[in-house]
Order: sequence, then C-alpha cells, then structure tokens
Amino acid sequence: MHNPFFSIIIPTYNRVDFLRKNIPELLLLNYNNYEIIVVDDGSTDNTSLLFNELKNNKLFYYSKQNEERAAARNFGVQKANGTYITFLDSDDILYPNALQMAEDALKQKEFPVFMHLAYEIGTLNKVNKLVHNIPDNNPLLFVKGNPLSCMGVFIKREAILQHPFNPDRNLAGSEDWELWVRLAAHYNLRTDNHIIGRLIEHDSRSVINYPEDKLKTRKELAMKYVFEDAAVQQLFGKHKNTMNAHWCTYIALHLAMCAKKKSALAYFKEAFKLNPFALLNKRALVIIKLLLLNK
Repeated sequence: MHNPFFSIIIPTYNRVDFLRKNIPELLLLNYNNYEIIVVDDGSTDNTSLLFNELKNNKLFYYSKQNEERAAARNFGVQKANGTYITFLDSDDILYPNALQMAEDALKQKEFPVFMHLAYEIGTLNKVNKLVHNIPDNNPLLFVKGNPLSCMGVFIKREAILQHPFNPDRNLAGSEDWELWVRLAAHYNLRTDNHIIGRLIEHDSRSVINYPEDKLKTRKELAMKYVFEDAAVQQLFGKHKNTMNAHWCTYIALHLAMCAKKKSALAYFKEAFKLNPFALLNKRALVIIKLLLLNK
C-alpha cells in the first residue's frame, strides 16, 4: 500500500517555470518515504504539459478549477496519504536533507500533531532573514501576529482533515494565520530550529500594493472565522483586543509603505485605542518612521 510518511502539497497557479526547476530537485531529496502532490488551481500556462513529461512514482499531479490557494491545499490534503502533511509554494525550495531533519525533529518531540521547523527568506543567491527561535509550546504567540508561513509547518493528516484551511477567497493571504490559531488552540505548536528550506522573494510575490479595502476585509474575516471555534474562544478570548490591535498595525504598515499616510495613521490610532501595549514592537517603530518620511 502507498503509505508515505510525508506528503508535500504544492498549490500552483501559472508558475510552470518555477515548477520546471523545483520539482526535479524535490524528487532528489535525501529521503525515501514521501510523496509530492501538485494541485494545479486552474493554470492557463500549460502547467499540465510539464507533468506529462515528469514521470515518477513519488509525484502526483491534479488539475482543478481555480478557487484560490486554500481550496487547492485542502484538495491536496484529501488526495494525500502521508502521516504528516507539509506545504510548499511552487517558487520555494526545500534543502536536500529537509525531510530527514523533519523526521528527526518530530521523533525528538514524540511526534506532535502540529510542528514548525526553521527556514530562510531571501533570493536564490542571498539569505535576507532567518525564521527561527519561535517559542515552543506557546500558542499565545499568535496573539501578536503570524510568525509562520506554510513553509516549515508539519501537521498530522487527520488533524488537517478535521481542521482544513478556510476556502473563502476574500480571506486569501491570511488563511494560514486563521488556521494556525485554530490548530494551536486544539493541539499546541512544537518548534525546532533546524533550517529546512528557503522562501524565495521576487517581485510577483510582493504584497506591498495590496488594496486597503481588501486588507480590511481580510482582517474582519480572519477574526470572524477564527473565533467561531470554541477552543479559540476559550484560549484567545481575553486577548481579542490585542489581536485586533496587531491586525491594525499590520494594515497600517502596508498602507504606510504605499505612502497612504492618512489611512495608515487611522489604523495606527485604532491599534492604540484597542491596546497601547501592542505598539511596543519593531513594527510600530517602522510605521512611525514611514509616516514621518511621508510627511
């Protein structure tokens, strides 16, 4: 029976050039017991032709109508057979020993339901940031934002089946935070500092010019959906104002980066009203600097 330990799920939309480079490298990982599930979310760039060429018993390709990344990941989970699920964007890379390090870390932590390993952020040639030292066994870290991306997260298949990504297209971009909060409320988060891969920065990934109305909608939907979960209400209920405050600074930062000073200042003030202490961080200092520069 096909029974891999890991399922790597890759949602993709019009990224055939990235896939052409990354899939062959993923098939050469220094680990045997895994599968790669590529979910083509309605691409129009002949992605399917690439998978007519790539034949491997570890590689599975599925094409579906476009419904955004959350729905594509959920589709992949339904098709997966792995004990643990991990997610990778089509433009990111896993290092050759990534899955062996992940298995070793999971074993050391006695195979938790929900775990995160470290990763880098940068270009192919340069590392700009290291995402590590995330507190272990501390679900309240999500009160102050989202320290995770999908890269580095490992979840037991039965848990992600029970708690899938929210597929609302208007939540896209924050569907991961909404899920991590729910998972943390139910299972907690274990962490490890081994570096397993790199999230690749490029122009098409930029969210700097994300429209204000969509940022506001994402905030409102993320808070609405996540607090529909009883376990979230119990664990995070008294921190709701702080969570809203950090959402406001998140929006303020993006607006300030776009030189939308008036709107950025309004969200910054709202954050202060909700929880003044939420402004005691590096993000608040960056917002203030940007507002002064754009004066």
